[in-house]
Amino acid sequence: MAEENKIIKTIDENGKEHNFELLDIINVDDQDYGLLVYVDQEAKNDDSEEEEVVIMRLYQENDEYTFEAIEEDEEFDKVVDAISYDEEFEDEE
Repeated sequence: MAEENKIIKTIDENGKEHNFELLDIINVDDQDYGLLVYVDQEAKNDDSEEEEVVIMRLYQENDEYTFEAIEEDEEFDKVVDAISYDEEFEDEE
């Protein structure tokens, strides 16, 4: 059975809605993070074949999920390092 795309709708600080596809959820230091790509046509860069991955902090309360931007460089870098480490480990298998 094919896995369904998980589309996430977020609203930025200006009230504009953005649609993302949830690629994966990773856990770093007991905090969940969502790896997302834009699905909005205007957000896609036609000059590049690579999709830009957006990393957002993820909170779950009951059945509600909240995605939040990562403001601190140190936290962002820690998540990127964890993703890079996982990719290196997968490449070795």
